[in-house]
Amino acid sequence: MTEFIGLTIAGISLGAIYAIAASGLVVTYTTSGVFNFAHGAIGMIMAFAYWQLRVSDHWAAPFALGLVLLVIAPLLGVFLQRVLIRHININDTGLTLVVTLAILVALMGIAFTVWPQTTGRTLPLFFGPNRHIVIDGNRVSYEEILTIILAAAVAGGLRLFFYNTRLGIAMRGVVDDRSLMALNGGRPASLNALSWMIGASLGALAGILQASTAALDILNLTLLVLNSFAAAMLGRLRSLPLTFAGAMVLGLADAYVTGYVNLSGWLVHLRPVLPTLFLFIVLLALPAVRLRAGVAPVAKAIRIPSARGSLVNAAILVALAVIIAPSLHGTVLGNVNAGVSLAIGALSIVLLSGYGGQISLCQYTFFGLGAWVFAHTGHGGNPFGLLVAALAGAAVGAIVALPALRLRGLELALSTLAFGQLAYYLFFLQDSVMGRSDLVIPRLHLPGLGLNNDRTNLIAMTAIFALLAAGVLAIRRGPFGRLLNATKDSQAACATLGLNLRVTKVALFSVATAIATFGGALYGSTQHTVTSDNFQYIESLFIVLIVYIWGVSTPGAALAGSLSLALAPQIAIHLPARFAAVTYFITGFGALGLVLRPEGVIASTGEQLRELLGRIPGLPGRGLRPRPAVGLEISPGTRPEMSQSPVEVSHATPADA
Repeated sequence: MTEFIGLTIAGISLGAIYAIAASGLVVTYTTSGVFNFAHGAIGMIMAFAYWQLRVSDHWAAPFALGLVLLVIAPLLGVFLQRVLIRHININDTGLTLVVTLAILVALMGIAFTVWPQTTGRTLPLFFGPNRHIVIDGNRVSYEEILTIILAAAVAGGLRLFFYNTRLGIAMRGVVDDRSLMALNGGRPASLNALSWMIGASLGALAGILQASTAALDILNLTLLVLNSFAAAMLGRLRSLPLTFAGAMVLGLADAYVTGYVNLSGWLVHLRPVLPTLFLFIVLLALPAVRLRAGVAPVAKAIRIPSARGSLVNAAILVALAVIIAPSLHGTVLGNVNAGVSLAIGALSIVLLSGYGGQISLCQYTFFGLGAWVFAHTGHGGNPFGLLVAALAGAAVGAIVALPALRLRGLELALSTLAFGQLAYYLFFLQDSVMGRSDLVIPRLHLPGLGLNNDRTNLIAMTAIFALLAAGVLAIRRGPFGRLLNATKDSQAACATLGLNLRVTKVALFSVATAIATFGGALYGSTQHTVTSDNFQYIESLFIVLIVYIWGVSTPGAALAGSLSLALAPQIAIHLPARFAAVTYFITGFGALGLVLRPEGVIASTGEQLRELLGRIPGLPGRGLRPRPAVGLEISPGTRPEMSQSPVEVSHATPADA
C-alpha cells in the first residue's frame, strides 16, 4: 500500500503538468478555432528562456518566472496570432495544421541556435531538494504539491472565466459566429490575441514545471504536447473538466506502469507511448465526424499538365540527370541519390494531401516499412521485392484508412501522428526489426544496369520518379482524380450525389501508402544500410512541411522538397556550428511563407512567370491565357471543373471546421 500511495502521488503530479499543458491547448482552440501544434515548442522555448534568466543571468526565481509567464510568453502568443494565425483561413484545415507545425519546427531551430549545447542544463527546484512532507512513508516534495495546486487552480479558474465572465463568454462567442460578434460591437481579433496570450503562458508554465523535474531537452520538451493531446482530445477540445480528468488518467497510468509492469522485450518502450495509445483509443472512440455543407473551397486550383506535357517533362528531367550525374561525386552524390529516392515516396503526399485533401503525419513510418520489407524480400536486389513492398503498403494503407472513414482534418492528422509514434517505439526500435544496429538492404538490380555505381543509380532513380510522377498526374486527370478533387472541395455534396466516400478514402490511402512503401524500399536500397533513426516519426513533419512549401498539388514539389532536405546537411557543413540546424530553418520558416502563398513556391512562381510573359509585346498568345478564377481548373484537353458544389451556400463556423 505504501508503494501504491507513492506511485499515485507521483502520477497525480505528472498528470498535473499534462493538465496545465492541455488546458492551454483547449483555451487556444476554443477561442480561436486553431489547434496549436506548436504549443509544446512554445513551452520548450519559454523553459529555456527561464533557464537563461534564472541560471545563466542569476535572476531571482520570482522575477525570472514572472517575466517569462507574464511578459515574454504572452508577447510571443500575441505575435504569432497577429502576424501569422489571423491571416489564415481556418476553414483550410490542412494549411492551418501546416502553419502551426511550421511554428513548432521554427521554434526548435531557434532553440538549437541560441542554446546549441543540448545537454547539461538543469533548472533549480523552487523550494530546494530537502523541502517535503511525508505521507504514509512517502516523501512528497513541495514541487509536487505546488504542481498539483497549480493544475487545479488553472482548471477551476479557466472554467469560471469562460462561463461566468463577460470577457470569457465573448471569447467563446468568437468561434461560434465571428461575424455576429463583430456586428454586436465585439473585437474578434483582440479576443483571439488574448486567447493566444493565455495559451502561451499556460504552455510556458507546463514547460517550466516539466523541465524542473528533468534536464532541459529541446526535443523532449517540445514533444510534451503529444502527451497533452490525449488529455485535450478526451474533452473534445472543449471541456476543461474532462481535459483535467484525462490528464490525471495519463499521469497515473505512467506511474503504475513504471511500478508494476515488467518493461522488457516488446514492452521495453511502452512507457513513452502510453499517452499515444490513450490518444489513439480516444480518437477511435469519438463519434464519427458529420458531413457538413456550407464550407466554401479554400484552395486555389493548380494547372494540371496534359499527358503529353507530363511525358515531355519526364524526359527532360531524365536528360538533366544524365547531364548532371557525371559532375557529382562523394557526399554530394550520395545526398542527391538519397533525395531523389526519397522524392519517390514523397509523391504519396502529393496524391494524399494535394489531390485528396487528407493530412497524414506518418509517411516516414511507411518509408521504413518499405525498406524493411525490401530487405527481407528483395534478395540480391530482386525487383520483386519492390512489388511486395508496394502490396504490403497498400494493405497497411487500407488499415490506416479505417480511422479516416470516421475522422477528418485535425482528428485524422492526430491519429496518423499517433500511429507513427507507436510504430517507431513498438516496431522499428525492436532489435529483431531494426533497433539501433544497421539493417543491410541490397541495391536494386535491374538487368543490364549496374546500379551499384551511384551515378547510374541516380539516373535510374530519376527515371523511376519521372514515370511515377507522370502516373500520379494521370490519376489526377482521370475519373478517380476528379472524384478526389470533388471530395476535397465538398464531401457533403459528393454524398448528396450518391458517391461512395468510404471506398474513395480506402482506395486513396491504399494507393498513396503503396507509393510511400515503394519509395521507402528504393530509399533503403540507395542508402544500403539503415537504422531506426532513419525513420523517426518526427521526420514525417519535415517531409510534409517541405512538400507544402514547394506546392503540395504538384509532383515537382516532392522532388524539390526531398532534395532540399537531403542537401541541407551539405549547407550546414559550411556554417558555424551554432547554425547547424539548417533543416529546421528551411522547413519551419519556409512553411510560414504559406501564409502569403498557400499554393507553394512552384505554382506561385509559374503564375508570376506567365503573367510577366503575358505583358511582353509581340509574344505569341499574349493576353489569351487569363489567370483561372478560384474554383475553376483549366488544363489542356480537359473541361473546366467547378470547385464549389451547388449545395454550398453558406460558411461553416470555425468550430464546425
